[in-house]
Amino acid sequence: MSNNNSTKAAPKEFPGQLEGETVELVFRQHPLVMRKALIGGLLIILVAVLPLDFQQIYSVDWLPGALLKLVWVAVAVVFFGWFYRWVGWYYTVYLVTSRRILVIKQKGFFDRKVDEWQLDVISNVNYHIAGFQAVLFGFGDITVRTYVGDLEMKTIHKPAEIHSQLLDAVRRGGGGSTQ
Repeated sequence: MSNNNSTKAAPKEFPGQLEGETVELVFRQHPLVMRKALIGGLLIILVAVLPLDFQQIYSVDWLPGALLKLVWVAVAVVFFGWFYRWVGWYYTVYLVTSRRILVIKQKGFFDRKVDEWQLDVISNVNYHIAGFQAVLFGFGDITVRTYVGDLEMKTIHKPAEIHSQLLDAVRRGGGGSTQ
């Protein structure tokens, strides 16, 4: 297994690991999934700071102090929102073992969902890089097709490399078109 920016050192053990199961690949979404929260937060800070630029507010003694407090509250709320989104991104992990794919999705602080897909029921693995932004920043979507449904992994960093590593793991696990 080659290590790149989208994969991190695979842990040797994790909670719920089966006997004889080895971890082959660990990856997560591209950090760019947090871009909407970043842009929205910056706009909120800009709107909060903008009234301080007008000279008229300084003619009222209490107004600049009140607006400055409002700016600090806006900054604190934005930083909390950014931290909330970062927690969701950082703790959402895709784990590929010798037997299965585990999808651990974290949403906020107290909401975690774990999905498990056995490698031997996977029929194929596809990836899709759509649009200028995806090409520029190197992310795309990976779809794992099984007989019972599809596992869609959105906004994955370097999807071609992850796709190749996933195909290798699926073939070793007995799935796909093993010939």
